[in-house]
Amino acid sequence: MRASPAAPVPAGTLRGPAPGPVLALLTAALTAVAAFLAVPDRAQAAVDGAVTAWGYNGDGQAGVPEGLTGVTQVAGGYYHSLALRSDGTVTAWGYNGDGQAGVPEGLTGVTQVAAGYHHSLALRSDGTVTAWGGNDLGQAEVPAGLTGVTQVAAGAFYSLALRSDGTVTAWGDDARDLIDGAAGLTGVTRIAAAPYHSLALKSDGTVTAWGMNMEGETDVPAGLTGVTRIAAGYHHSLALKSDGTVTAWGGNDFGQAGVPAGLTGVTRIAAGDAHSLALRSDGTVTAWGRDDLGQTGVPAGLANVAQIAAGSHHNLALSRSAVAFQQTVRTVTENAGAVPLTVTRTGVTSSAEVRYAHTGGRATSGSDFVLTPGTLTFAPGQATKAITLTIRDDTAPETAETLTVTLSSPGSGTELRSPATMTVTIAVSDQRPDALISASASSGYVGNNVYTAGAAAAQTKAVTMRRTGRTLKPRSFYVRVYNDGTDTAVITIKGGRAAAGSAVRYFSGSSDVTARMHSAAGLRVALARGSYRLIRVQLQLSAAVPAGSARYATVWGTWSGDGTRSDVVRAAVKVSR
Repeated sequence: MRASPAAPVPAGTLRGPAPGPVLALLTAALTAVAAFLAVPDRAQAAVDGAVTAWGYNGDGQAGVPEGLTGVTQVAGGYYHSLALRSDGTVTAWGYNGDGQAGVPEGLTGVTQVAAGYHHSLALRSDGTVTAWGGNDLGQAEVPAGLTGVTQVAAGAFYSLALRSDGTVTAWGDDARDLIDGAAGLTGVTRIAAAPYHSLALKSDGTVTAWGMNMEGETDVPAGLTGVTRIAAGYHHSLALKSDGTVTAWGGNDFGQAGVPAGLTGVTRIAAGDAHSLALRSDGTVTAWGRDDLGQTGVPAGLANVAQIAAGSHHNLALSRSAVAFQQTVRTVTENAGAVPLTVTRTGVTSSAEVRYAHTGGRATSGSDFVLTPGTLTFAPGQATKAITLTIRDDTAPETAETLTVTLSSPGSGTELRSPATMTVTIAVSDQRPDALISASASSGYVGNNVYTAGAAAAQTKAVTMRRTGRTLKPRSFYVRVYNDGTDTAVITIKGGRAAAGSAVRYFSGSSDVTARMHSAAGLRVALARGSYRLIRVQLQLSAAVPAGSARYATVWGTWSGDGTRSDVVRAAVKVSR
């Protein structure tokens, strides 16, 4: 059996082995590191990047490499970090004194990575494991013939591999039964490796723990079931339950096992040296525990997080690029022309793309609008992009119409967020009632279709009357309220009241509709396209009306889709003498 490293340092100091290969200098190195951390380095959080890191950055472990894109998984070690990329390659950064950040040349086909204190592991698509870095206790000596691996985990000086048959293979330091404790396990679905203890999640939702138990880290709470994920810190352990809550046990000297009250909706967990992380279903991260190095100082604005990882004193978060419409609804006029429909995204380091198309609504493509389906492509650093919708100003009056534009099929590494659809309303194009007036039922109609309440003078039909003795006979006028739109329209017809010295009555056919046309609701008629309603206006002047003056009767036709405007005509009777 190989020699064991020095025992872990007590709580309250920087725990874990210091960088460097000489174990004999461990205690002195730890003292030096603790002194160095009196004024700690902290990572500069770049919250818009695919990978965000924060916490201790003394060896660059939280300094995400510039231009790192296409990341699908991250892992944090003691002083180094790993990122798995979508092409199956691995990028490493941070401390490399034992080669832990020196990714083997030609390593491809990787599906998962894990980071230990001074070594790194990569699971390949063929079920084999590649290890590199520190190997002083055999932690990087992958057992010959190891295949069928589905997950790997790295502790301080040992490694774990979960196999497809539910068993666990362990290698490296066995001073605390870290290797022997894995023997005989079955039905395992997930594994987690802390520096000096390990956890296994079993298919029945229970947790098994083994290894060092200085602060109760392997004392799994009685009755703990329904667990879906596990994480192991230096002296504490975490379990995520199917109801989205977190259970913690073990060392709590920095509050690392004190789960925040009300924490729910959790989808992933991670454990560092003396701090804990929880990823929530809304893509935000909650952290608690030790914070002297910024470990729990989650960067402001960090969102759309898909995966988290905790190193000893630093953290990593993988944020997906997310695209969505800037708004769910928009109203435009028929003469709007080119209208930009803005799509926004978060996580702008990489390029991204999303498809778009017209997917519904009453508006007719080609005559009411033009929208060519296509792909919207975001360049790296670009947070907004616009789809061009062209509104066509046709001459036919129309009711309000809508169209729906939908985003779909986001590119790799990009997710679709709500709202993924936008409804555009093309505001009403008036089904204008063309009010025309004549003194004859069959001819002589006037009216210039000025659709405004202030233009009645331009649409007045006037007749002159002479007295026969002291009598003024009633005069009739005819108003045609015509639907010149493209659809059936409901038209409201109203008539003015008589001025002093006159009386006015309105007829539709043989029906006296005076009261209805005087009412606030008016006379409402449904007119098919191209049809009209004939209203007879009977204007009676009294003998007291002096010569040279006139009396009027006014008729309004208003489309129900636009109650703010009317076509107005007037009947006028003038007394000559």
